[in-house]
Amino acid sequence: MIKAIIIDDEKNAIEVLEMQLRQFCKEVYVIATCNGGKEGVKAIKELQPDLVFLDIEMPHINGFDVLEQTKNLNYKVIFTTAYDQFAIKAFKFSAIDYLLKPIDIIDLQNAVEKAQKETQNHNLEDKIKLLVEQYHPQKNRQKVALPVGNMLEFFDVDEIIRVESDSNYSHIFLANQKKITLSKTLKDVEENIKGEPFFRVHQSHLINTNHVEKAVKGENAYVVMKDGTTITVSRNRKEEFFELFRRI
Repeated sequence: MIKAIIIDDEKNAIEVLEMQLRQFCKEVYVIATCNGGKEGVKAIKELQPDLVFLDIEMPHINGFDVLEQTKNLNYKVIFTTAYDQFAIKAFKFSAIDYLLKPIDIIDLQNAVEKAQKETQNHNLEDKIKLLVEQYHPQKNRQKVALPVGNMLEFFDVDEIIRVESDSNYSHIFLANQKKITLSKTLKDVEENIKGEPFFRVHQSHLINTNHVEKAVKGENAYVVMKDGTTITVSRNRKEEFFELFRRI
């Protein structure tokens, strides 16, 4: 019997995966479900699971943080992710198993079978390091890649001033005053370029903090970008945003 924990910030995703495991992977016994990374870290440390089904994009403590805080424990991990094929390359490169949402039953069974056959996961820490390097580049990264049309286009980090949401599209505003529209949601774009110097200040705006001209605190906090655009900083992002500047 494989003792498993499911960690996701979406209740429906947890319920669906738990149901799929119960019906189609009877060798898996779900010992806990966790709503978010904080609960997940605590459960992993207390319950010592054999296998963790882990979402990445969670508020406050994301999937990478969960792994970092529990990397010394011996368990296997399968990511459950809504990432597109462009972002999936990071998982393939690092040899960490993943399931693309909505989860296919056959893929789930294959992933569980693979986990069951692995006698140990002593390479987990190395695999995580590779994954983070591939998906979440370091601060000194020079370029980011975004899917423009049917190809990937590479941009210098400093070229991008901000990204603005427009329903299922995103507008990339560049330092040369050009605008590029992607048929991707802002969440999709954020997943591809997440990490400093980019920061999601609002539901509709992802900004490059290197292009902030002025940041104003207070009840109605906002930033003024170097292109003259004024953008509201949402209430639930204010503390983290201004803490970022205090660290600089």
